[in-house]
Amino acid sequence: MTAAIETVDLTGEPPSRVQSAAFYAVKDLRRGDKVVLVTAQEPTLLMQSLDLQLRHNLAWTMVEADGKWRIEVSHRADAGPRDVLELLERDHKRLDRLFTQALQLLNRNEAAGAAPLLREFAAALKRHMAVEDDVLAPIFATATGAAGDDPLSIMLREHADIRQQLAVIAECLAGDAPETGEIGAFCAILAGTLAKHEHREENNLFPRWRAVWARRTDAERSQMMARVEAALRPGDE
Repeated sequence: MTAAIETVDLTGEPPSRVQSAAFYAVKDLRRGDKVVLVTAQEPTLLMQSLDLQLRHNLAWTMVEADGKWRIEVSHRADAGPRDVLELLERDHKRLDRLFTQALQLLNRNEAAGAAPLLREFAAALKRHMAVEDDVLAPIFATATGAAGDDPLSIMLREHADIRQQLAVIAECLAGDAPETGEIGAFCAILAGTLAKHEHREENNLFPRWRAVWARRTDAERSQMMARVEAALRPGDE
């Protein structure tokens, strides 16, 4: 299906109205669609502000011609990840979807159907945590505090807790007839843990790592992206 492309000329808008007019032009952008914004001023700050308002769901390219700026905006899901942190954020969402599917089966008392999804989820989550602990934490070298209340220390501590919870769920799945209620109770606890953990990572730790990422060379960033992408792919667990 051909993508829908809409052009919105903002050059005639008063400066005080450009931000809100641009927001309404892109707020309902769906995957596969594009909106072209035309502005009289350099739009970097405008686009960063819009992306923040829309929870980092925008991707865009900018071209200047004839004294105007043309910004082609698409849904972030249609573009590749901007950096290794967005790669992890996307993996968070993938893991959440997989876990939700398993939880839905458990809610229908279908433990046998949920079991393979839970095993796949556990293996993927372990890969994800290993990337953060063993690959990125040493590279980004974010400082830790003696009190253990800094974002990196919190992440490492929560990862240890999550691994313990996964081990308990694995034990429940080891029998010939997994008990839905027991597994569901432990999965509900894990769901709450993960929701808080992902929020803290994305809002407290990842911004610090992103600042370090910005100081790396293009070659270093490219190498790191390739390494993380490979580490997140399924292996022979």
